[in-house]
Amino acid sequence: MSAPAPATAPQQRRMLRIRLSDPAAAAAYGSLLFAVLVLIFPVSFPRMLADGWFTGRLTPALIVIAGLLNAGVYLRVAHLRSAKPGLAGSAILGVLTALTLVGLMLLESQVVRSQISHVSNPQAYVTEEILAHTYFGLISGLFIPYLFLRFAQGLKRLPL
Repeated sequence: MSAPAPATAPQQRRMLRIRLSDPAAAAAYGSLLFAVLVLIFPVSFPRMLADGWFTGRLTPALIVIAGLLNAGVYLRVAHLRSAKPGLAGSAILGVLTALTLVGLMLLESQVVRSQISHVSNPQAYVTEEILAHTYFGLISGLFIPYLFLRFAQGLKRLPL
């Protein structure tokens, strides 16, 4: 019996290995978009973020945005490298994105509350703090899950 022909043999796709330059590029594009929005809409964009923070819609919106960006980066890298994205890696990426942003937003609320407790007119200060923490949260939500995923892949015991 002969070996199967190369055209009919099922092609094995290797597991996806993440490099930290992949999410770094997405974070750079996110930074550029954030800066452009602040430059084009210097009053309305920070006010929109502050209103979202005060009404409680900012954190879920950031989780959805960062989750979609992370999924896009993960699938794009898998397509470019002709690799198979693992289910465990996808699940860890989604959970870590949500946990990173929820943790940072809880930290932000504690920091902002403690800093504005002694200020007589805190509105401008709060808007600047929310703008800075939102930017930091978005970039962290894009990068920290990949940092953990890369660390877990370096252990060579986890099939991520």
